[in-house]
Amino acid sequence: MEIYYTNKVQGRTGTVAAWSKAPGYPALLAVALSPNAIGIYNQEGKSLEPTIKNVRGSECSRLAWHPIQNLLAIVWKDGAVSFWNADDRHLEEDSKIHRTVISMIAWNASGERLATGDDNGRISFWKTDRQMRPIHVVSYDEAGCKIKQLVMGPTEAPADNTGLTVTTAYYTANSEGKSLIKWANDQGYSGAVQEMTEEVHTLIYYAEKEQLLVVSASCTLSVLGKDDQTGNWVALSKMKFATGTGGGSFWAAVATSPDGLGIIATTTDAVTNMQEAGGCVVWAGNHTLASASEKDSMVRMFNFDTEDNYVLPLTMPDAAANGAVSRVTCLASDDSTATEHPAVGVNNKALSMEWGCGPRLMTVVCADAVNICRKTQLSHKCRDGYVVIQAAVDQVMVESIDADPQRPPGKLQTEMQIMGLDVSKGVLLVWSGSRAETYKVTDKNEVEVASSFETTSKSLAIINDSIFRTADHRIEVVNHTGVVKQTLSFDDAQGSPVLLDLNKDFLAALTDRNIVRVFKVAGRDAKPHAGPGAILPASHSHLKVDCIRVNGVGTMVAALATSPDAAREPTLFVYFSELSTPLVYDFSKDAKLPQVICWDVLEPKLLGVQTMVVSREDDCLDDPTAAAGGTTGPVLEMAALFVSGDNGILLQEYQHLSPGTSGVVGLAAPFLLLHKKSAVAPAGGAAPFTSNVTRLLMQGFAGMQDADAPTKRALLDFSYNLAMGNMDEAFRSVKAIKSVHVWENMAHLCIKNKRLDVAEHCLGNMQHARGARALREAKGIEELDARVAAVAVHLGMLEDAKKLYIAADRYDLLNHLLCACGQWDRALEVAEKHDRIHLKSTHYTYAQAEHACHTQHPLDPLHTDCLACLVPSHRPRWAHFLESHGQLPRALECYEKAGDSLSVVRIHCHSRDFAAAEEEVVRSGDMATAFHLARQYESQDRIQEAIRYYTASKRYSHGVRLAKLHQLDSDLMNLALKSTPVVMVDTADYLHERGHYDKAATLYMKGGKLKKAVEMCFSANLFDVLTHITDDLKSEQNPELYVRCAEFFMTHGHNDKAVKMLIAAGQYSRALELCVEHDVTISEDMAESMTPDKAAMPAEERNLVLDRIAKVCKRQGSFQLAAKKGGDTEKIVFFAGVSRQKEIYLMAANYLQTLDWHADPEVLKNITTFYTKAQAYDSLAAFYEACAQIEIDEYRDYEKALQAMREACKQLGKSKSEGREARLASLSSRIGLTESFVRARVLNTSGAHGEALALCNELLNTIPTDGQDHDAGIRVGDVFALMVEHWWEARNPMEAYKLIEAMRRREIIISPYLDQRMVEDIYRALGLEVSEERRPAALVSPKALGLEVPEERRPAARVSPHGQRDDDDTAENDFVEEEVPESPRGYSRG
Repeated sequence: MEIYYTNKVQGRTGTVAAWSKAPGYPALLAVALSPNAIGIYNQEGKSLEPTIKNVRGSECSRLAWHPIQNLLAIVWKDGAVSFWNADDRHLEEDSKIHRTVISMIAWNASGERLATGDDNGRISFWKTDRQMRPIHVVSYDEAGCKIKQLVMGPTEAPADNTGLTVTTAYYTANSEGKSLIKWANDQGYSGAVQEMTEEVHTLIYYAEKEQLLVVSASCTLSVLGKDDQTGNWVALSKMKFATGTGGGSFWAAVATSPDGLGIIATTTDAVTNMQEAGGCVVWAGNHTLASASEKDSMVRMFNFDTEDNYVLPLTMPDAAANGAVSRVTCLASDDSTATEHPAVGVNNKALSMEWGCGPRLMTVVCADAVNICRKTQLSHKCRDGYVVIQAAVDQVMVESIDADPQRPPGKLQTEMQIMGLDVSKGVLLVWSGSRAETYKVTDKNEVEVASSFETTSKSLAIINDSIFRTADHRIEVVNHTGVVKQTLSFDDAQGSPVLLDLNKDFLAALTDRNIVRVFKVAGRDAKPHAGPGAILPASHSHLKVDCIRVNGVGTMVAALATSPDAAREPTLFVYFSELSTPLVYDFSKDAKLPQVICWDVLEPKLLGVQTMVVSREDDCLDDPTAAAGGTTGPVLEMAALFVSGDNGILLQEYQHLSPGTSGVVGLAAPFLLLHKKSAVAPAGGAAPFTSNVTRLLMQGFAGMQDADAPTKRALLDFSYNLAMGNMDEAFRSVKAIKSVHVWENMAHLCIKNKRLDVAEHCLGNMQHARGARALREAKGIEELDARVAAVAVHLGMLEDAKKLYIAADRYDLLNHLLCACGQWDRALEVAEKHDRIHLKSTHYTYAQAEHACHTQHPLDPLHTDCLACLVPSHRPRWAHFLESHGQLPRALECYEKAGDSLSVVRIHCHSRDFAAAEEEVVRSGDMATAFHLARQYESQDRIQEAIRYYTASKRYSHGVRLAKLHQLDSDLMNLALKSTPVVMVDTADYLHERGHYDKAATLYMKGGKLKKAVEMCFSANLFDVLTHITDDLKSEQNPELYVRCAEFFMTHGHNDKAVKMLIAAGQYSRALELCVEHDVTISEDMAESMTPDKAAMPAEERNLVLDRIAKVCKRQGSFQLAAKKGGDTEKIVFFAGVSRQKEIYLMAANYLQTLDWHADPEVLKNITTFYTKAQAYDSLAAFYEACAQIEIDEYRDYEKALQAMREACKQLGKSKSEGREARLASLSSRIGLTESFVRARVLNTSGAHGEALALCNELLNTIPTDGQDHDAGIRVGDVFALMVEHWWEARNPMEAYKLIEAMRRREIIISPYLDQRMVEDIYRALGLEVSEERRPAALVSPKALGLEVPEERRPAARVSPHGQRDDDDTAENDFVEEEVPESPRGYSRG
């Protein structure tokens, strides 16, 4: 597992930092220091150079490293441009061109030109001379503008072939909320690209297609490109970025790793200038754009080449819980998948991020510090019976693997960032690069502090009381307090030691010149044991070794290396003390990448290498993980290799590591020690715990985990000699072994090594007749892999056989094997793709297997079992056969494979294994299995268990029978309620006899014996049960029953329940009398129940009932109900004023809105008064908006509507609701559009027709064609009508006709807006016929529909050409100030 280490740059850092990325140079970080300096740092945050100071005291504005050379460009806030050469530490400067803050800086791809832009609108091009000095080329001035965006475009040769190149830059000149995108080159030419109506958020050059990507402040992406014919820049497409609805904040940066994956980093709660516009947009790879929003918890990707889009979700942890203000999450993305890396926490809000020269290096700039993040492998160690695993930057887990019984792991939490660790005989050593600490591990895995000392060594090792640490050209041996006891020197030819590894009594040291030396450290002093020697061959000398491991006898040292760009090499290197050149094994031929190496603790020649699968075959037939569903994460495998001086490195086998494994931490044959959590239940009653180490048996030792040490040793020797090809020694090592399991394991090894000659000997010792016969018959097969596969099938190695058949291109034999295994889908797939000659025969065989019925014969048990396992459809019949012959264990196994749960439970019950039967019932969830188990428990007189499983099988009648028989009354009620009505009534009779009247009455009611249930309630005074019974009835079914129940309740003083019974019986008057007489409070539900339906009685009679209810409610003080039921407007207003409750104010206002408040100013005044007193500003604003809409829809009076909308905006400003800002923004937009339209009408009336038409056109362009009128605030048809009427009066029917057609294209119905005769006159003037589909529908008279329109609400008979009403019915003051406390200005119509 890898994690990012964080180092803070010391000093007063600014907010500007940049990584050097020139190939062939070490990565350097330039950081702006306060107040006027630049610091240079390495990857660990250590200052490398004296600070670069500005003698004029100006602060740094921007930094940019040359893309090819080790040159840093610095721009200052006073306008100076400086070039700092990192090779000779020389600074050159030019301060004549810019006179203000330089806000933008960018190099072109070749580094030949540098472009700068300042806040005064000046763009400048620069180049370098031989002394790396800044040379000004050309400048451009954009007066009154600021340069906010600047990107370098292409560098091209001119058409005249003069040999010079032309570099183009694109930039935005911002002024008054608008942006002008322009281009300029280094030859003195410039031009406009596009004018944007809003500020540009991001400007990106799309080099592959020579296009510009422009992201505006409203998150709209515009793709600009050149027209092929005219050569002018045009908008090719537009799209809107989704910004989500969340609340987190994000910032994104992208780098490209060596394997071509895009890396996206995001931070939560980040505050950047870019996020003020809504998000960040960056390149994430070829043709792929990534966007992140402050309101979204995901990164959105869009591929411009394939037009695919997808999202990469982020798991953003709770930063506050970990003490971090911001957290950085890294994703490795490939197409639509992403692998999320561990997060990095920083202690302040992140302002910006930048990747270094690769995905393993990153910087996060905060307000108080610059953080360098380096990706590093977490450490682990397995030595002397202990496994130590680094779980986090500052956390270590310690576990003893030899302890018996096993104990819970210990945990060490330090205050330093751990760079490495080691353990020796219960002493733990950790170090951070500046300090080392030792801890004592007790028998209970508790970690206790022992000692500490300061050290700058990056690699240490410990044995007993000695600690070895690297230094300049030496290794120092110190005690636990850091006192030097011995020094091991290295000469200049060997270099300085940088890596140490200690195994048993031997210490391996690697120098910075890739020279390895081995020391024996068992005695008092360390002594040379092997070396010096090169660990890398000459052809790989450019690599950097980052991991070494020495074996237990000090003769071999294994190593892994990385390339100069920090990518892992797929090659394993082994230094052998007896050879002059190192041994090499290349994993790339197996499409794997080595990650971790470890030697076996006993066998010094056995080496384990953890690998990761980097590619797969298209056909997944040979991949067991893919067949099982596969995993989304990396596929890990363990390669077992034998290392010999004569034969080199030989691969024994690959073993797949189960999902959930973080990695391999050790090798102790026959087990692999994995970093994987597992539950441990220790013996002796100790509490269970979770172990971080899991033992996995190696494939070559299957079934041998309990074998004695000599047998394991013999099997190891056999494996080694078999790999070396030494057959005599291989047979000699296992000559004395008689175990069939051992010979079977050896036969498996022979299959993996393709040694059929040895496999034949193993099969003979196994007495495996079928395997031996298959081996003899396979000799006629030409391909070796196919011959080995034929034998592997009979050894049960089916997956290996499939791989071998594929490797031999014998898809015909693979097809035959898949058919025999019953894997018909895969068999048909193979036949379809690779073995079409047998396609028809495969279909025929499949049909036979599915539909033919074969007769079972009592064959050889072993052979028949094999057939039953291979053909799933035969398993149930074979299980019946085995059961009939008394072979219950084998039958049980076959039933389990067939999924026959009932038969499994039946056999468990027959064997008296009821616990296993219960587990199977729970697992399967089959009711038949539960019923069978219940019958068995009943026969065993285990009544409680029988009832429980009868209930689980939903056979409630059987449970009721047992409960009655054994007088289990506590279970009887629940069972009866779930059963049939007949059983309920029978159970009720039983409970009645036993005196349980309440339960009996309930069951009588549920069983349909309602009368009997009620009589029992009367006789036993069961008031609650009677209430429950009547609640489940409907009044129209039996009103007489409700009356009887009411009389019963009144007789016993339960008047409240009696009232409910009378209401249910429909006797409302009597119920009200009872309420008044006995002071029974009327609830809202009771009032609703007493309210008659409008169709049930005449209106006058119904009103009398409501009035009576209201009077009773008023007498009881329930003014809200009284107002609701009274129906009298004056009384409602009076009740609302008397109550002085917010809820009643709201209810009264809502009720008054249902009246004709348009014609009654007093009602309108009360509405506004009640809403104001209730402080319901949202409702009052909505009411004013409704008034505005009515003015527009019914009267086309936009002046009054505008006044109403402004009043709504005023009231909405007082609201504190969550959606207030959005509603205010929407309402303000509608007010703006309405004001524009009102102004257009005024201009048209005053004779300024040109300005009026321009405003109308602007409105039409602003309102979307698919937008709704209520969203815009004005009716689009009114805008068109104003323009059509103007052109008709101006005697220009053609323009009027065009506008009418535009209305039709927008699907606007013409008749409500234009006079029908005027439309016909326009068409007639142009010589056009008005067809039926073009003829506007005649307006339908309200009287024709039987509607009466009040005189004061009738619109004018004709609308004037300017949209004004001809009648003079407008009031001078539409909004009148009401003399009501806290009341807003009222609104009423004249």
